[in-house]
Amino acid sequence: MLLPLLGRIVSGVGDGFVPAIYGVLARATTENQRTRYFAVIKGSHLFGIAFGPPLNYFLKDINFYIGNWHIDFRTSPGFFMAVTWALVIAIMHKFAYDLSDMDQYEPVSGEPCEQKQTRKKELREAYGIERSGDENDATSSTANTADVIERENIVKEEPSEESNKAFATIKNALVDIFSKFQVTVPMYSLFVSGILYKSFQAITPLVAENTLNWSENKVTMLFTVWGIEIVTAIFFLWFLSPKISDRLVLLASAIFGILASASFFLLPLSPDRVLLLAIFLQGISFGAVVVGRSLVSKHTNLENQATVQAIVTASNRASSAIGPIIGSSLYTHEEMFAAILSGSQILGMVLVIFLLFTNQ
Repeated sequence: MLLPLLGRIVSGVGDGFVPAIYGVLARATTENQRTRYFAVIKGSHLFGIAFGPPLNYFLKDINFYIGNWHIDFRTSPGFFMAVTWALVIAIMHKFAYDLSDMDQYEPVSGEPCEQKQTRKKELREAYGIERSGDENDATSSTANTADVIERENIVKEEPSEESNKAFATIKNALVDIFSKFQVTVPMYSLFVSGILYKSFQAITPLVAENTLNWSENKVTMLFTVWGIEIVTAIFFLWFLSPKISDRLVLLASAIFGILASASFFLLPLSPDRVLLLAIFLQGISFGAVVVGRSLVSKHTNLENQATVQAIVTASNRASSAIGPIIGSSLYTHEEMFAAILSGSQILGMVLVIFLLFTNQ
């Protein structure tokens, strides 16, 4: 029991890479690009979640030794993930680079040269980097060398009051988030969407195994199809993002979340059909997780992005803890379960509608 708990603690510590990824993307993309990039990151994550459970079909028959270490159906998942993460680290070491070197920044969409240089200047200021010389000389090796020397001097010297402004504090990030209504609304949508997803994950196997008498293999397949549906929905979000407003996506997600939650009122009538319908509707509503994070980044200061994304991730983890408690504890009280989740989603919908009409 101790080793799995220790493993989860170590895994949680490693989760710090999530806000770092989103923080870098927020700095290195334009607002028009950001939702699509965030969709790619979240879609990749969910793709792994969707195809993770079926891997157990292949890992359960593994049986060999490494010295005295027996790799079998109990230890093979851990061994497989250790090898996978070793490969990930090797790939990152080889291909990842510091995006604070702004001369490497090239937007995916074809921006005019003036916009590129303006964006580079914003990014340099966010990282606390000053640059001398011709601003338009983006390919000059002298300018590259000057940037490196300048960054080294920032590290070595005592930070001045001016340079301290380039580094976000938790207090500044919290004020940046919760003092703006256009940021608070997507934060709330993110939080309740996370609760909805995790509570559905908790209650689904209880209903499937205890009420419908489904086998473990059938439940595993259900979760796999559920994951594929969410990845497909995120793909459509990636495709439609340049054509529709993020706030409209947030509103649509809230509506589908309401329908998914309210469907549990009908669970006693036809448990199997209602359960599948609720899961389908929840999968469509998952777009709020991507769009909400993107909207938060668009309306917060550039220099706060890493800390802001860390706060967003902490909020998501809180919803991941609350959701299973709601789903498992209200398994035998479907009406209360539906009322709590529907109410939270209705409030989110009202807030998004108000945000649309106020046009903040």
